[in-house]
Amino acid sequence: MTALPATGPAVPGPALAPARTDPVTLDALEVAAGGGGVLLGPDPTGEPVHLDLFRPEPVSVVLVAPVALALVLALRSLAVGAEVVVETSRPAGWAAASSLATSRAGAFVVAERAGAQPAGTLVTPRLLVVDGESASADAHRVGAWSAQVTVAETAGSWNTAGLGSSDVTVVQGLPLAQAAVVGRALGLADGEAVLAGRGDDVVTLVGRGEVRHVQVRPTSVERWLLGSAAERR
Repeated sequence: MTALPATGPAVPGPALAPARTDPVTLDALEVAAGGGGVLLGPDPTGEPVHLDLFRPEPVSVVLVAPVALALVLALRSLAVGAEVVVETSRPAGWAAASSLATSRAGAFVVAERAGAQPAGTLVTPRLLVVDGESASADAHRVGAWSAQVTVAETAGSWNTAGLGSSDVTVVQGLPLAQAAVVGRALGLADGEAVLAGRGDDVVTLVGRGEVRHVQVRPTSVERWLLGSAAERR
């Protein structure tokens, strides 16, 4: 933990009486501990939605979405203190993002082959992004306090068979035919209706028996990096 700079002697404040409450009120208090993730955006009711990436156990996520969404997730993971490793055959598209992490050695690494990853920690979790459809079957290469995000920009029977085994599947911008394939792989009754026909900035999260639609709006910095990445691909 970073220490606060010394600013001279503290000024004594007024003494506060101890707070007391009754057992009923105390029992109503809830304290959430463990886990962490990145803020995606609001759901249709305006409630903020987080993608719960970093937990004591490994987390696997499959993105059936444009690689731009993976870039946003990587940047937001970096912002919450994670170390990011990107395995990709197109490193130029990730170069601008990795340049943001120059103040933290090893915080954002881009490689053609990442291999098995060390475990993260509560303070410094780890994110492995596998940017390449051919690697989608090579999952569960991360340890505790770590997540693997595998990117598949298109969906077909050849790369969707294992979707049900991932913790979360994130879908964005699928045409009807691909939405039907993904829906069947996830056991959805009407994949086309659930996964297709959404706005360009809406993603669908499917996992743990729950489906949520979330609006993801890149920040100004993220938009700049997305533009730079598109030019380099």
